[in-house]
Amino acid sequence: MLLQDAVDGFMRTENAHSTDRGRAAETCMEHLSHYLVAYSDLFDEEIVESEESQLDEWEMQLDSHMSELMDGDVEPPLSVYNLKLEQLEASHIREFFGWYLPRELGGNVGGVVEFAAIMRDWWAFLRKAGRIENAQHVDFLSSLAEIEPDAVRVVKAAHLLYHYVRLAHGLPEHARSSGFSRFAEGHTRIGEIDDAQIWLHFDSQQERIGPVVLSPEIAGLLHVGDVFDVELGQRGGVWILVDIGPIYPSAVYVEAEEFEQLSKFT
Repeated sequence: MLLQDAVDGFMRTENAHSTDRGRAAETCMEHLSHYLVAYSDLFDEEIVESEESQLDEWEMQLDSHMSELMDGDVEPPLSVYNLKLEQLEASHIREFFGWYLPRELGGNVGGVVEFAAIMRDWWAFLRKAGRIENAQHVDFLSSLAEIEPDAVRVVKAAHLLYHYVRLAHGLPEHARSSGFSRFAEGHTRIGEIDDAQIWLHFDSQQERIGPVVLSPEIAGLLHVGDVFDVELGQRGGVWILVDIGPIYPSAVYVEAEEFEQLSKFT
């Protein structure tokens, strides 16, 4: 069975229940389709790049689809070509919730929880229709049960940390306006947590960056091994978070390396 057919059948059922339920399911499946096409291992990058006409067609479909969404129309999500349902594995579910959604949903914790519920409904629909085997259903449920709490945790932490950084950590005006003596930017991994302090590092570097002081509430949401998309500045020997992007849970591997350093000031 084609994955797109499995999605379309579920969408018809959800739309029959209510418009709001159908829209939520469509948004979830749109994200899943985008993840599978653009980021998963199910599409050979060289093949996709060589078939420029197919890619152009996909982009035209995306533009048209987004216009329909803006107009309030509810349509089936974008096609994922000839991908078969049995090619979808538990590892894709783990990466979808642990890596893709934290970077795409920002601080929307409710979106993660809602998408998890929709995925469970989709799998129950497919299992009832005999479209997936019990073993595959169990694998999906187990993978989601493991990764959902971590996804919720890091998305909530990123949301709180975003506002914490924007409030400039309570620093006085003169401290916020002074320049940094050092600057680091990239994906950095948490190596140690001690109360409300964390130490970070890049995978290829020995130096520990820290301590970085956080609020107890935020620090309590973080685990050793989590990866930050972050900008840090050092002022007076103290490392300060300058900007923060997504946070990825330690359960999903994300390479933690520094971006090319630039001369930056606040």
